[in-house]
Amino acid sequence: MEVNKEEALRCLAIAKNHYGTGNYPAAVKLTKKSISLYPTDDAKAFLTKAEDKAKNPSSATTSGSNASASSTAENVKRREHKAQSREYTQEQIDAVKRIRACGTDYYKILSLEKTCTDGEIKKSYRKLALQFHPDKNGAPGADEAFKMISKAFTVLSDTQKRAVFDAGGGDPEQRGGGASASSMFNQFHQQRYAASQFGGEELSPEDLFNAFFGGGGFNGAGFGPGFRSATFVGPGFRTRTFNTAGARPDPGQRQQPTSTWMTLAQLLPLLLLFGVSILSSLFSESTPQFAFDRTSLYSQARATRQHKVHYYVNPNAFGSYEKNARKLREFEQNVEITWVRGLQSHCQNEKQVRAARINQARGGLFGIGYDEERYQQALKMPMKSCEELRSFGYNPDYY
Repeated sequence: MEVNKEEALRCLAIAKNHYGTGNYPAAVKLTKKSISLYPTDDAKAFLTKAEDKAKNPSSATTSGSNASASSTAENVKRREHKAQSREYTQEQIDAVKRIRACGTDYYKILSLEKTCTDGEIKKSYRKLALQFHPDKNGAPGADEAFKMISKAFTVLSDTQKRAVFDAGGGDPEQRGGGASASSMFNQFHQQRYAASQFGGEELSPEDLFNAFFGGGGFNGAGFGPGFRSATFVGPGFRTRTFNTAGARPDPGQRQQPTSTWMTLAQLLPLLLLFGVSILSSLFSESTPQFAFDRTSLYSQARATRQHKVHYYVNPNAFGSYEKNARKLREFEQNVEITWVRGLQSHCQNEKQVRAARINQARGGLFGIGYDEERYQQALKMPMKSCEELRSFGYNPDYY
């Protein structure tokens, strides 16, 4: 589908980055994901090339990539030894302690207010990711702080997870979900921006870092095929976890007990919360859900009064809102906020893809490889989401 084209190109770009470091299995995996999103001749040709390398790696490639594409154990030992031998300042120690003391207060981790925009979330992540990356910050606990920063970005930059988090706090991915949280989650789940930015795959903190900083990192220092599991998402996107080849396990993870009693003990808080949620919902009027695409349940078409955003509701559940001007106004404000967040996320993706195309067309050092035709095409790339944001009073500058 055309809507997945930009995400497919992003997947292919990361796959080529893995190929360049000798991580051929990861390159194959992400290339297949790119093709599943939006097949292109470039991706198909690259998949054949990557699969050949994955099946028959040459001895020269193997010997030349031992430093960056060796076993997981070697990568772990190299980073641990590097962390132990590097110096760090008291200021770095204090900064790490501040992050770790925040717990699951994701706004506090990123030093943001609850009213922050998607742009402010990304800006804060960029700053903190550079400051706390384990290859730059050798203070004890910097690795954990870096993961917490990635986690905070994951939750706050995802429309669904942020809504659940704002409703009750805590980690949305660990909560059983109450009535209000579940209601908000399902509400956002219906929106058309629910497609995964990477086809449902999550990226490690290293891949997330590379995606924000152009794959350069710290001149390649400390990067290799052994990535750790983390997340990379945008507002309104759902995600699932995957580990790249040679992934380093999180030292905080332990084997889950298989005892039936232990399993029940783990589920008990969720069952209690679910029960309380059902009881509370029986005595309170819930906010009706909506969708941006027509379904058998959401069949009544509507449009917000202020910006004419089209959406659909369940006619059986929406009757009382049509008769109450205040409720209707607040409901439509929520619809428009959800729509704008989706536009902001897509606009940001459009700008990143456009910038990447422009840089590719400009060629390398001193303009070597400059392609005028590709450069002009990049400048004229359609920016539909960014342009639509202008009707809401935003100025998505991308020139």
